[in-house]
Amino acid sequence: MAALFEPQGDGVFATVLTQGPWDPDAQYGGGPCALLTWAVQQVPTLVPMRVARLTFDMHRPVPLGRLDLATEVVREGKRLQVVVGRILRDGTEMARCTALRLRLGAGPDQGSDPRMPAVAPPPPPETCAPVHFTRRGLSGFLDALEVRTPDEGLSPAWFHVLLPVVAGHELTPEVRVATVADFAANAANYLDQSQWSCINPDLSIHFARQPVGEWTGITSRSWYDADGTGHARGDLFDLDGFVGTVTSTSLVDEVPAPFTV
Repeated sequence: MAALFEPQGDGVFATVLTQGPWDPDAQYGGGPCALLTWAVQQVPTLVPMRVARLTFDMHRPVPLGRLDLATEVVREGKRLQVVVGRILRDGTEMARCTALRLRLGAGPDQGSDPRMPAVAPPPPPETCAPVHFTRRGLSGFLDALEVRTPDEGLSPAWFHVLLPVVAGHELTPEVRVATVADFAANAANYLDQSQWSCINPDLSIHFARQPVGEWTGITSRSWYDADGTGHARGDLFDLDGFVGTVTSTSLVDEVPAPFTV
């Protein structure tokens, strides 16, 4: 079965299924986020833990082809663990993830403040229409996904990862979320994308609880400033309800987005 990444020695080989719309040799942001999440989840913990936060910094375009992976535990304990994962090409760091994992223990029955209204998920995926993307050359990453939305936009929407991220390894719910959370950065982009393009050099996911299942729902909103910077924020869901939040920083350029030309 095809996968985004194929194991290769001590590293991986990024296939065309990681390709984004910007350059034939550059990945969509979801690829590095998925790979780094998988890498940090391979690190053992002293006691049972779950991922509470994933922060990704994408310093450079991450290329297709051979990549090296490195992980380091920078804080080890029985209450929390901090792991840093890195993607490298020829010794140069392309992207990194800082993962915070928290111990599992007893907690309250009430998952949210009952005095506050519930955070509403998108309509269920079975009531939404599949999105058929208009392909303008690149973006093999789209072949790894099923996307459903209740209207013409991408926020709100449901995302389903169809293929393994790393060949031979099952998808965890956290990897599924990390694969698609990058869509929050531009799904609610209200700009004229024939004039403006936005990239996000970072992404942070906070899990209120451990996600379950194969579907990830995202509702997002974006803000852009006259100085060419901005911010996007999204709520994350599985079929059981609210899972957490995703945020990103936006870098705005007055050039057409690649998927509009």
